[in-house]
Amino acid sequence: MEAYRAASLFQPSNLVKAIERTMDPSLEPSYLYGSIMAFPHTMVARTIAVMGMDFVMIDALHTALDAENLVRIIHTINFCSEGKTVAVVRVPSAHSDLLTHALDAGAAGIVFPHIDTPAQAAEAVSKCRYASSGGDRSLSPCALVAGITDLAPPGSSHTKVADAHIAVICQIESPLALTNAPLIASTPGLTALMLGPGDMRLSLGIPPNEPNHPTFLSAIDTLVAVSQAHRKALMTVSFKLGAGDGGWIRDFRLLLVTADFVDLVEGHRRGLERGRGVVEGVNGGKERLNGVVKNGGEGKDERVNGAGQEMNGLH
Repeated sequence: MEAYRAASLFQPSNLVKAIERTMDPSLEPSYLYGSIMAFPHTMVARTIAVMGMDFVMIDALHTALDAENLVRIIHTINFCSEGKTVAVVRVPSAHSDLLTHALDAGAAGIVFPHIDTPAQAAEAVSKCRYASSGGDRSLSPCALVAGITDLAPPGSSHTKVADAHIAVICQIESPLALTNAPLIASTPGLTALMLGPGDMRLSLGIPPNEPNHPTFLSAIDTLVAVSQAHRKALMTVSFKLGAGDGGWIRDFRLLLVTADFVDLVEGHRRGLERGRGVVEGVNGGKERLNGVVKNGGEGKDERVNGAGQEMNGLH
């Protein structure tokens, strides 16, 4: 993403161009890799910003996040990565006050959830574009400093840069959205479509333990056909896919490959298992927990503080 950075890191990098490149038929298929950020802390932001991701999707939809912290996180990602990783924000809706703050802070993309109609898609685009581009985004008097952080190429301006750079991504998560997908994809200014696999399965009545349910795969086929017909990239979550689940992923150009919450859970689970394995190894296959020796899965305990005593010397 470094090649697409703006003149100032207070401004959005050109995510639109980066996404469009993934759909260029004259080039080999390419992908952008991202991570979902659900822990709204600058420590998390500055860590993931240097891990080599193309983008970080800050999930303001499912995270308790205030405007000031959102601005800090976007700046942290932009600056700590030196423009190599860009901030994308999933907002609660087109009417959320977080949208304005995300745009003014330099987010390179906005994800709008539950877009079911072309009218909703058009509204999403309009919220991200200034009046000079036919939108209704308000111009902040204090987001940039004149002559310092509002730099732009000759003949351009920071408002034109923002309108050209900021990607508008609409989530397709319902049967109605699938039906309207061709019209949504043809919305002027829309950059990409995102499949919300969890909500899509729920709306289609598909059990969560059937990742390859025919109805779900049919929905994917519909989105892929729309993507190819309208040259709009597709985005989705890929870290939940098993070895035999993801043949269709080749047609999705923006892939969310990690999530801080999921990785925290898995990391702690693996760490706990490793720690118990080490203890069992040094104790001859027996794990000592709170004064009780666990006998390697044999289903019985041995008291180590005396047969007549309770654990930890308590009676």
